[in-house]
Parts: sequence; C-alpha cells; structure tokens
Amino acid sequence: MTITVTNQKPAVLDAVHTITCTGDYDPMPALQEALVDPLLKPLSPHAPASIVDGSGTDLTDGVPDILLSCFGDSVNTSAEKVAKELLGQTMVNYDQATPLPVGELFAVQAGQRNKMPAPGPRVIYTAQSDVIPAAKGLLAGSADESEFFASLAYAFHPETLGFWFQSAAAFDGFKVWLSTQAQALGGVSSPVPARTLKLVGDFAKLSLQGLTESLQLRKDDSDGNDELSFPRLLMHMLMTYVGQQRGQTPDVGVLPFTVGELFCPKSVVLVNVEAHARASASKVTGEWNLINQSLASPVRVVSNSALSKLTSLPRAAAKAAAMGANQHPGQPGSRSAQVKFRKAPPTRLDLFKDITRVLRRMGKVNKSQNVYRTMKTTFLKANRRDPDDFNKPGRISSVQYMPDLHVYIDTSGSISEENYQEAVMMLIRIAKKLNVNLYFNSFSDILSQETLLRVENKSLRQIWKEFRRVPKVTGGTEFKQVWDYIKASTTRERRLSLMITDFEWPPPSARVDHPANLYYAPCSAKDWTLMVQSATDFADGMHHIDPSIRQKLLGMVL
Repeated sequence: MTITVTNQKPAVLDAVHTITCTGDYDPMPALQEALVDPLLKPLSPHAPASIVDGSGTDLTDGVPDILLSCFGDSVNTSAEKVAKELLGQTMVNYDQATPLPVGELFAVQAGQRNKMPAPGPRVIYTAQSDVIPAAKGLLAGSADESEFFASLAYAFHPETLGFWFQSAAAFDGFKVWLSTQAQALGGVSSPVPARTLKLVGDFAKLSLQGLTESLQLRKDDSDGNDELSFPRLLMHMLMTYVGQQRGQTPDVGVLPFTVGELFCPKSVVLVNVEAHARASASKVTGEWNLINQSLASPVRVVSNSALSKLTSLPRAAAKAAAMGANQHPGQPGSRSAQVKFRKAPPTRLDLFKDITRVLRRMGKVNKSQNVYRTMKTTFLKANRRDPDDFNKPGRISSVQYMPDLHVYIDTSGSISEENYQEAVMMLIRIAKKLNVNLYFNSFSDILSQETLLRVENKSLRQIWKEFRRVPKVTGGTEFKQVWDYIKASTTRERRLSLMITDFEWPPPSARVDHPANLYYAPCSAKDWTLMVQSATDFADGMHHIDPSIRQKLLGMVL
C-alpha cells in the first residue's frame, strides 16, 4: 500500500500520559492523545492533515484502527507494513524499514533519535558497550534519557513498562510524594480502599539500592482495573510525577518498551540508573535476563493484599543453581534477509542435504540414537588377514554420536491425510538414508505423546507400520506448545528438532523464546505457491523472535 501524507507536522511521540485512577477504566482516550493526535496534527492550522492511500481513499479516520491492529496477541504482517509506512511518513524519528514490530515504536523512535541502527544478527547491543555507557552519560548530563532507554530496549527487549530513577535517593523521594498524594486523593464519596493504602505502604518499604525492582500488577488486561486499585493508582502517580519534572533536569523518566504495556501494564520495572552505571556488564545482563525469564514464566495469581514481585521465584531458583550461559550450537548465520525461496518443492535429496548440513554444524554429542561409524587404516594395528606383514595396515573402527533427530508433524485440520502420508514417507526415506532412530510427535492445538521410532535396519513397510501405531492428534494449529515442550527439557533442546508443517500459524507479537535447534520443513502434496506465501508470512511475523528464521526453513530456501 502506498500512503500519501499532506499538511502534517512530523511528530515526536511522548509516552507520558494521564489515565485517571478514578471512575471507569478506559485507556483509549490516553492512547488517542499520545499516539493518534500527534500523527494528525496539521502543519498549517488553516487546513487539516490528510492521509490517503494509493487509490485516493482517505485513511485519516482509520489511523487508530491501523495502529491497534498491530497490538494484538499475534503478528499481523500486512497491518505491520501499513502502520510502518504511516509512521515513517508522520514521525520525525522512525525508520519504516525497521525489523522491530510496531508495538516497539517508542524504542525505534529513541534509537533513530540517537542514530542507533536497529538490532539484528549483525548489530548486537550489550550491557558493556551500550547500556552502561548510556547510564553514565545520563548521570553526567552528557547523554539524553532516550539513549539509555534505546540501549536497554535494543539489548534486552523486555515486554514490560519501565521507569528509571537517577538513584536510590531519587526513588525515595518518589515514595514520600506517593504516600502524601495517596492519603490526600480519596474523598468522602470515594475514599481510597484500605487494601490500596496497605499496598502503598508496602511499596514505601521497597528499596532501589540494586539495579532494578519489579512488580507484577495484573494477571491480564481485565484485572486490577477497579476504581483506585493499586495498579491504576501507581501508574497514575508515576506518570504524574514524571510529568511534573518536565522543564527541569529530571531524575525520573518512563521506559515505554512496548505500547501494550504502556497503557495497561501487567508488570512494572523500576530502574536505578546510578547502579547500572557502576555495575559490571555481567551483572546488568544477568539482571535483565532474569526479568525476561520472569516475564516468560506462567502468570501467577496477583494478590490484592500483598505486593507481587516479578522476579522473586527466579531469584530464589538462582540461589540454588548458578545460571550458566546457554550455548546455541548450530545457530545459523546472519544472511536471513537475503535468502530466496525455491521455485519448486524440495526433493528428498534436498531435504537430506539440509538436515545433514545442520547435523554437522551442531557437532558431536556424548550419546544418542544417531550413531556415526567410521573406519580408517593405520599401521598402529596389525592387518587382520596377514598380521605378520608389517607393511600392511590394519583398520580401526570408531563410533561417534551425532545429535538425535526429533520430528514434529503438523496434523491440524489444514493437513489432509494425503499430506500426512506423504510427509511420513518422505521422513522415513530420509531416516533410512541416515540410518538413524528418531523421536516423533504429532501436533495440532495439542501435542501427542513422544515416541521413539526405531528405523535402523528395518524395511520401509515395517517402519510405516510403527508410524501407524503412533496417535495422530487433530484440531487447530499451535506452534508455541512445541516450543515450550522443547524448552522444558535440556535433553530435547540438544536434539535437532524438525517441524513438518504448512506454516499456517500467526506468530505471537510478544518476544517469546524460540528453541535454537528447531528447524522447519514443508509438508508434501500441497500447492507450492500457497506454501511459499504461508512460509513468507510466518517468517515475516517471526522477525522479532528469531531474525534468522528463514535459514531454518529446510528445503525451502536456496
């Protein structure tokens, strides 16, 4: 879609908003004021701003819908393209070619303002090179707060709302102000509930001596929205406090990592800038990895009578075991943006070559079902047939183990019986060629039980009979359950996991963890043009989760 914008003053979006903590909860006016109205502000007051598409259709009234269509639970690739083109033409600092989703538009704005390239496989932001120097610059007054925000967002991408405080003393000043305001807020007709006052008192006992302090505020978007509830009161007071420091040298600011969390946050992270400036890179990285780990954990019940700390469970687990750095063997390179799809379906040989290439890249393991036997000649061992002839070498056999192969076959409603049989037979022939046993699950919106299929030294007919005995689930399509299943076991994480699918699944908009050794292959007997289109949509929607995902589409890319 081609968008033409006329008489519009390029906007700089401000994340500070005021959603009242009294009355009914409605974040839409704040979203309209913070996001939509600046994009529609006219350059000349004598005429309104105009936004039209290539066919001349007026899109001015549809700007809220264009933006909101990008803030759902799954990625809408077509809506993302339209919104990015709109933002690229209406904002002062926005790169419409950014790989980051529209939900992270404030991070993109901050990065563009500070001339920071978008993060990607070849552009990596770290605590050592970016976050700590930005924190030092913010303390010294030589750097803008947007640089510190962009550094955190580009390095860690947390799905939360943050507020930075210059120091622990600055946070203490806010706590005193909050307690005073909370006491004075309630009136005779609508006093502040006792449980909210208790939580405000508990909040006043928090300390920000460390790098961060984080709280779980809501179970979901519908929770904690009662009048003068603690989540509403805290957000209103934080935003008001930040707004009051405009026009002077601030010691507090907002960190709007995602738009969804900005207006209805399920969690909040309070950040000590001074502690970040003085901490080691490993400590900063560990802290934010812990936050992301906590955000990805199953939602816990939030108490109405006690503060729920976001990182309490992971911190307790960290005391029991040291957190080692995850190694990702077999991680593909960074040419994902340049790869092209094949013009015809892959042959069995194409898939065999791709699987073999990935197995070799992953390296050897101590023990597996994938046995690799080699023979070599050597004079260190006597010849078996003529042991007395020292001029004849002997042979030494060695056994090595490649990573196990674990296959997940999509058996949802969009996969016909013919597709399933073709996929299974292709898999059997590849396994026969590799001469390796393999683990197998079928999946739809549920996951079948894991089965070890013994392929080695069996005929195609015998292997097919084993496959027929494996339960075949049916229903919708859900990839994330497979991701979670793999991530739940270090043994499964070390395997080469191969998902055979038609790619008809929209990735989540949240930044969830994708298994490093999970690859994808197309199912057989389906229209190749539609398959490529579905794979393209899937890869586009996965860019914020795994930028190199195109290189994991085995048999599909050149």
